[in-house]
Amino acid sequence: MSASNKNILRYPIIIIGLALCGLGAYLTVLAELGTDPWTVFHMGIGNYIPLTIGQASQVFGLIVIILSLPLGIKPGIGTILNMFFYGFFYDLWDKLGILPPAPSLLVQFLYLLSGIVVLGAGLAVYISAGLGAGPRDGLTLGLHKRFNLSIRLAKSGTELTALTLGYLIGGLAGIGTLIFALTIGPIFQYSLKICDRIITPLFAPEVEVVPQPADDT
Repeated sequence: MSASNKNILRYPIIIIGLALCGLGAYLTVLAELGTDPWTVFHMGIGNYIPLTIGQASQVFGLIVIILSLPLGIKPGIGTILNMFFYGFFYDLWDKLGILPPAPSLLVQFLYLLSGIVVLGAGLAVYISAGLGAGPRDGLTLGLHKRFNLSIRLAKSGTELTALTLGYLIGGLAGIGTLIFALTIGPIFQYSLKICDRIITPLFAPEVEVVPQPADDT
């Protein structure tokens, strides 16, 4: 496969990853047990501004990109795609209504855990496309570089801020938020290992085979 074809292949892969991310976020919201910090924040915004969760994600993603510019973080194509398609796919899954509301607590937990697994897999696929970080990860990196914070502290700080503000303005936080925080890391790491075996090699440079001179002896 030529280098140009390999680069083109990155785009459907990142779109698939973002579609999975949107589906995973949708499932965690459908569970009604609490979701990830940023979705809690986007839900809260919808209580005061007539935006869907997906639209709130898009608008705030653009704001985060702008805020990251003074921190020395320039958005790449992956950042822009993440900003738009994450919210687009969330709203698409929500509009399609592929699953009914959970009829019992057991089904709520099933939705929640399924959503976390799908979201973790989607993040791994998205990252494996190699087109750059999303807006919120870019903000984390900018805070790390500008204020000499550790990546963990910068990421935890931004997510805790999003969660607190989201909760205060009516976003749904709960036991699901805690379960998400404890499980998304290992699920993402495991998914990334799988993607490293399946997706990453698709973009590896081809090794040119140099013919060896004939041995006359």
